[in-house]
Amino acid sequence: MGVLICYLADVLPVERRLARPHWWPLSLGGFLGYLTRPRNLAVVLLAVFFAVFIAQYPQTRFPAYQLLLIAAYLGLVVVIDIEHRLVLHMVSLAGVFLFGAIGVDWNGPARTLLGGAAGFAIMLGLFVLGDWLGRLLARLRGRPWTDTALGFGDVTISGVIGLLMGWPAVLSALLFGIFAAGIFSLLYLAWMLLTRRYQPMMGIAYAPFLCLGVAISIALAIHWA
Repeated sequence: MGVLICYLADVLPVERRLARPHWWPLSLGGFLGYLTRPRNLAVVLLAVFFAVFIAQYPQTRFPAYQLLLIAAYLGLVVVIDIEHRLVLHMVSLAGVFLFGAIGVDWNGPARTLLGGAAGFAIMLGLFVLGDWLGRLLARLRGRPWTDTALGFGDVTISGVIGLLMGWPAVLSALLFGIFAAGIFSLLYLAWMLLTRRYQPMMGIAYAPFLCLGVAISIALAIHWA
C-alpha cells in the first residue's frame, strides 16, 4: 500500500496517467534506493504501522480491507496536495467510485448521496466566499489577485468525503477538518511572524486537514460503537 501511494504520487501529478515508475526496470538496488528516500520511507512505514494496528485491533463495524482502502486513498490525496498543492480530478473521480461503494455499504444509497451532495455544496460555498474575500482584500491592498483561499479540488474531495461518511456524519468530518486547518493556520502564521518571513495571502495545503477530519470521525465512531 505504501509503495502504491508513492508510485501514484510520483506519476499522476506529472503524467496525468499511469506510467513507468522511476525504479523500473526493477533492480534490488534501485528499488531499495527509491524506498529509502525520506518521503517514501515515511509513507511505507506509516502504511506498515497502520496495517499492523488494524490486524492487532480488528473492528467489527468497519472491515479491515475497507479501512486499508480508505487509508491508501486519503494518503495519496495528502501526499500529492502537500507536494504539489493540487487535488487531481482523476483522483477525485476514483474516490467517487471507491468511497461511493463503501459509503453505500455503511449508510445506504440515500444517506450516501445526500452526504456527497452536502460535502460538495458546503465547500463550494466556502470556495466562493473565500474567492470573494480574497479578491476584496487584494483590491484594498492594491495587489493583483492570483490565488484562492480554497482550490476547487478541495471542493471535489469534500464531495468524495461526503459519499464515504454519508449524512449527517459528513458535517462532523468537515468541521473537524476545518477546525484543524484553522489551528494550524494560526500556529503557522505566528511562526512566520516570529521568524519575520510572513507574506500576505500565504496559503496552505487544505486537503490534508479534510482527510484528518475523516480519520477523526471514523476513529470516534469506532470508539463509541
